[in-house]
Amino acid sequence: MQGEYNHQDFEDQRVRQRAWEFEQKLRQGDFLFLDIFQVEELFNYYYDAGELIKAQRLIRFAIQTHPSSGELHHKQAQLYLDFGKLNQALTHIDIALGFVPAHIEYTLLKADLLARQEQYQASIHLLQQLFDTSAKPEEVYLQMGNVAQICRKPSESEKYYRRALKIAPSYEDALFELAFLFESEEQLGQAVQLYQTHLETYPYAGPVWYNLGILYRKLGNYEKAIEAFEYAIVIQESFASAHYNKGLLLMDLDRYQEALQAFLEASSLQPRDTHTMYHIAECFEQLEMYRDAIRYYSKATKIDPDYIDAWTGLGYCLEKREQYLEAIHYYQKAYQLDDENPDVCFSLAICEYKLGNQHGSYRYLEKAFSLNPTDSSLWQDWAQLLYEHQNFLGAVIYLEEGIKTNSSWVELYYQCAAYCLEAGWRDKGLMYLENGLIMNPEGHYLLFHINDDLRYDPAVVNLIKVYQ
Repeated sequence: MQGEYNHQDFEDQRVRQRAWEFEQKLRQGDFLFLDIFQVEELFNYYYDAGELIKAQRLIRFAIQTHPSSGELHHKQAQLYLDFGKLNQALTHIDIALGFVPAHIEYTLLKADLLARQEQYQASIHLLQQLFDTSAKPEEVYLQMGNVAQICRKPSESEKYYRRALKIAPSYEDALFELAFLFESEEQLGQAVQLYQTHLETYPYAGPVWYNLGILYRKLGNYEKAIEAFEYAIVIQESFASAHYNKGLLLMDLDRYQEALQAFLEASSLQPRDTHTMYHIAECFEQLEMYRDAIRYYSKATKIDPDYIDAWTGLGYCLEKREQYLEAIHYYQKAYQLDDENPDVCFSLAICEYKLGNQHGSYRYLEKAFSLNPTDSSLWQDWAQLLYEHQNFLGAVIYLEEGIKTNSSWVELYYQCAAYCLEAGWRDKGLMYLENGLIMNPEGHYLLFHINDDLRYDPAVVNLIKVYQ
C-alpha cells in the first residue's frame, strides 16, 4: 500500500509540474506543441481540480494545434456546458460529430444540450438513432429517461427507465434513476418498494441496500436504515459510505459508542476524509473522552484548515477541561473564519468570563445576541453562567431581556422564577412562575429541574395547583 501511495504521489507531482510548465510557456507566448495524450492528462488535472478557466485555455490552445480532433471539440463543448453557454457548446459538439459521426459520447452530450434548451423531441429523436449502433439498448433508454427528467416529463422518464430495466433487470443505474425520480416526486414509499422488489431477485446488490438505507433514514425509520447499511457492509466490507452513514444514524440515536466504531471503520477505508474525522471526534466528545476528541478534531483541521466546526470542537473540549486560555485560542481560529457566527461569539464570551476578562466577555456576548436575538438558549445559558457564579441579579436581568425579545419563551419565565425565588425575591419569582403556568402549566417541571427544593415551597405548590 505504501508503495502505491508513493507512486500516486509521484504521478500527481509530475502532472502538477507539467501544468506549471504549460502555464509558464503560455504566459511567455512561447510556441508549444502538445500531443493529445498531454492534453488529456492536463485537462483531467484542471477539470478535477475545478480550474475550468485553465482547462478552457488549454483546450483553446490545443484546438489550434489539432483542429480536426473531435475529442478536443467534445471537451470544449463540455466546458461551455459547465459555463452555461449552451449555444457555443452545441456548435462545438456538432463539429465533433462532423469529424466522428454517430459517436456515442458526442451524441449523448448533444442530446443533453438539446434537452437543456427544452428541445425534447429533437433530443429523443437523436437518441433513438443510437439503437442501430448500441450494443446495450438499456443504456440508450437510461439517457432518454434522463432527458425526460431534464425536460420535466416525469411520466415519460419513468417509462424509459422501466424499459431499460425490462431489458436488463439488474441494471442498477436505471434502478437508481427511477428511485430518484420517485423521490423528486415525493413518492418515497414507491422508491422503497422498488428497491425491495429488486432485492428479492438480487439480494447481494450492496449499493441497492445502501440506497434503501438512505431512503429509510429520510422516512425516519432508523432501525431499518441501520439494518440496510449492515447488509451493504456484509456484502462489501470495504463500503466506506455505508459505515459512515450507519455512524450518523447511531449518533442520531445517541448510541455514541457504536457510532464511534462505525466511523473508525469508515476512517480506516478513507483515512483523509475530514467529515469522518470530525464525527469520530464528536463521538469521543459525547463520551466525555476529551483527549481523544481533541486528537481527532486536530486531524480534521490539518486536512481542512477552514473546517470551522472542528476548530469549535477543539475549543469546546478544552473548555470542558477548564483550559480556557487554550480554548479561546481555537475559538479564535473559528472566529477568524466566520466572525458572524453567534455560537462562536458566545463560546468566546463564556471563556473570557471564566478567565475574569469581563470587558472581552461582554463584547463577544453582545455580538452573539445581536447576531441571533431569537435563540432562547443564548439567554438561558448566559443567565445560568451568572447564576453559577452567584450573580443572581445579572442572571435575572438577562432573562428579563430575553423575555422582552420574545415573550413566548415559556422556559425563560420558569428559569427567571427559580432564580428570583432562590435569591429571596419572592413576589417577582411568584409573578414569573404564574406567567409561566398561564402559558404552559405542564412546563412547571423546569422550575424543579433548576432547584428541586422549590417543590417543598408551600406558595409554589399552591400556585401550581391553581393551574393544574
